[in-house]
Amino acid sequence: MLVDAITALFLVFTLFSSGQDSAGKGMVFLPILALIACAVGAYFLLGAGHAGWALTVSGFPVIIIAYLAFISFT
Repeated sequence: MLVDAITALFLVFTLFSSGQDSAGKGMVFLPILALIACAVGAYFLLGAGHAGWALTVSGFPVIIIAYLAFISFT
């Protein structure tokens, strides 16, 4: 959950510090929202006692990070 929040914060800083056009910013902003949603969802699931589902929701951003790596390096 903490890794999701740190990754989203890092992406926010790179969003405003890079010289991307509006399409590039849009491609980075959607994963930021998804990472924040996963972190919040994992927090509430953990609070409700669903540790397995919280781990699943918190692990989902690996797909998002892989997507960002794909669009960054191609």
